Amino acid sequence: MSNAVRIFTHAFTMVFHDLGATLRATYVGVSLVALSVVLFLTLAPNMFGSMMLATETDAFNPDAFGNAGAAVVAILVMAVGYIMMVAAWHRYVLLPEGQRDGGFTPGAGIVLGYFGRSLLLGIIVGIAAIPLFVPLGVIASAGNDILTNLVAIPLFAILGWVLLRLSLILPACTIGKDMKLTESWAASRPLSGAIIGLTIILGVVDFVLNLVISALPAPYILGVVSVITSVLFALVSASILTTLYGIAVEGREV
Repeated sequence: MSNAVRIFTHAFTMVFHDLGATLRATYVGVSLVALSVVLFLTLAPNMFGSMMLATETDAFNPDAFGNAGAAVVAILVMAVGYIMMVAAWHRYVLLPEGQRDGGFTPGAGIVLGYFGRSLLLGIIVGIAAIPLFVPLGVIASAGNDILTNLVAIPLFAILGWVLLRLSLILPACTIGKDMKLTESWAASRPLSGAIIGLTIILGVVDFVLNLVISALPAPYILGVVSVITSVLFALVSASILTTLYGIAVEGREV
């Protein structure tokens, strides 16, 4: 667990010790995420509030979905923004000095490659989740929430562990390396213990952030704060993945 804490602390520090440099490296992606929020607030404000709150009342509010087309555009802009942001961060950390002249903003090929690999990872983890969540569904059907949560936590930790072990292909993609899933799994093997610790840390941080954000009073404030928090959380998560790649593939020290 100490290695996990050390990696998490290093990744967190990389993002926040010079936030200005972080934003200069990722400004294009961050700007697109900000643009998506503006699109939501100007073209589909009811949809924005409903999505952030995700309450049952809003789910059946017909006004909330009165501008679904604009919301879809905003979601696509936001998704591209997130990919460009995290890809730029990988490049900022991993590219050697001699290859930094072109900047860190990824081109269309990298963005599409990152999206395709992310989609592949999602499918793999989704398939892996099926046998794991069969017993969870049986327990949940019994109506015992405490037991369901006790079983769900380690299952999510296992899936997060598998995802991180395979995800070294993502930073590799951003610097022109075509890493295979099997290579990612093999390279991350020495860090497998630290990776399970990292999944626990990220899970706890995510839970605490959601708990704090859900206490905010107004839906639009909640929505904006949620996006800002998710941007920072995504950068820290990308920083962890970049750190793992640096250690496992490039032999860097933390």
